[in-house]
Amino acid sequence: MKIKKIYGLFLTNKTIYRYMKIHNIKSIIRPKRKRYSKVEHHNISNQIKRNFKACKPNEKWSIDITYIHTTQGVEYLCAIKDMYDKSIIAYKTSSKNNNPLVISTIKEAFAIVESKKRLNLILHSDQGHQFTSFVYSQVLKENNVTHSVSAKGSCVDNVPIESWFSALKTECIYLAGNFNRLEAQKLVKDYVHYYNNERQQEQLKELTPLEFRMLVLN
Repeated sequence: MKIKKIYGLFLTNKTIYRYMKIHNIKSIIRPKRKRYSKVEHHNISNQIKRNFKACKPNEKWSIDITYIHTTQGVEYLCAIKDMYDKSIIAYKTSSKNNNPLVISTIKEAFAIVESKKRLNLILHSDQGHQFTSFVYSQVLKENNVTHSVSAKGSCVDNVPIESWFSALKTECIYLAGNFNRLEAQKLVKDYVHYYNNERQQEQLKELTPLEFRMLVLN
């Protein structure tokens, strides 16, 4: 896609793969995740039910936590992704996997996207204890956001943010070698900027997430 945008050349995927083979260039392939059986959650409903298509920005957000190994221990990353344009709305890192990490992430997202621009928003997560806690539910309620959770043990129900974590690790973290906490934070910051502003996607009409988002918001 960048070849077309930068150089004006229109090449099919087969042609690109052929030239990659000639020059011994290999693409990064993310491994497929194992599918888990679905178990219903009876306290908080699943408002998404694997329908990840959104008609406008700030209609459906996906949130989760992942871990990044550093030379100083595990650094936890909480991030929120918009299902409409695939952009990362907000993220936070911490040495602790706890409620403050999650709450600070959603509060930052709410500060970035004001309430009038996220009417009827659904915030979807897995059943991690942070996302089913009383304080988390209260923050969503106070901000008029609908609380939604996946079936227990089913990462497939929260694919949007899981796929982004996979891309982050495959395209950035795993290639960086050894690094400390501060370096991990910079890696995440740089990748979020690259992903939102430079990484074109076929599903977004070969635009970056923020370019696609601006088509509606402007």
